[in-house]
Amino acid sequence: MCFLYCLSSNYPSVSQWTGPHQLGCLFNHGDHIVAVNDLQPQDVEEAYFFISRSTRKEVKLTVCRIPHSGIFHVKGCSCS
Repeated sequence: MCFLYCLSSNYPSVSQWTGPHQLGCLFNHGDHIVAVNDLQPQDVEEAYFFISRSTRKEVKLTVCRIPHSGIFHVKGCSCS
């Protein structure tokens, strides 16, 4: 599960990641979600809407990573 919040730059961003162990440590602190299935959300609500309304088996997130930001480690990961 990925929790989003809105920065002053108005980009939906990752503030917490507690996803399934199988997916691993996908996100870093503050990663900006710039697209969901190639659609660019304008705010957090729109990002949630795009994710929840996806009819695909998988959701494609395009992320802009902040350099040198910390990784959100999932419980039992091999990289921490």
